[in-house]
Amino acid sequence: MKQLSLFLLALALASFTACSDDDDPVNPGDQEFIATEADFANYRNWAQPVAPISGKDPAGLVGDAHGADDENMTRHVFINDNNVTRDGNGNLPIGTRLVKEVRMADGTVAMVTAMVKRGGAFNSAHRNWEWLMLTDDGKIMDRGANLMDNMCNGCHAQAADKDYVFTK
Repeated sequence: MKQLSLFLLALALASFTACSDDDDPVNPGDQEFIATEADFANYRNWAQPVAPISGKDPAGLVGDAHGADDENMTRHVFINDNNVTRDGNGNLPIGTRLVKEVRMADGTVAMVTAMVKRGGAFNSAHRNWEWLMLTDDGKIMDRGANLMDNMCNGCHAQAADKDYVFTK
């Protein structure tokens, strides 16, 4: 019985040591950030990398997305870290979150969308971005790689040279 106890103790220690090896290098391609509603709490307190944009989109890049074809809409962009830096390839780091809030002329929130640099193998054809629809208090209503029948991927691909981000 004593030998069995010692064997089980040795097995447990070996398992613990194998699982806690902090010296193994982490492959950045394996890292993945899965946003929760807590990650969007108080997004209005985040930095705004550009001034709010009112009226029609002057560049005409986004078609009718985000109220860009409506003269009465104002779009506010928020980023979770205004000091974020791009890597040598121009990509933003995993965990970067951007929120676009569209407001009507009276200030009422019409739509809140977000994009999260998720990483890992998620949406690898589109630089690992996840697209989200939020409520105006940051609750997740919908999310995915192909949100809105792939419209997000298709539109943001126009900014592929800026890691799918039109601002910042």
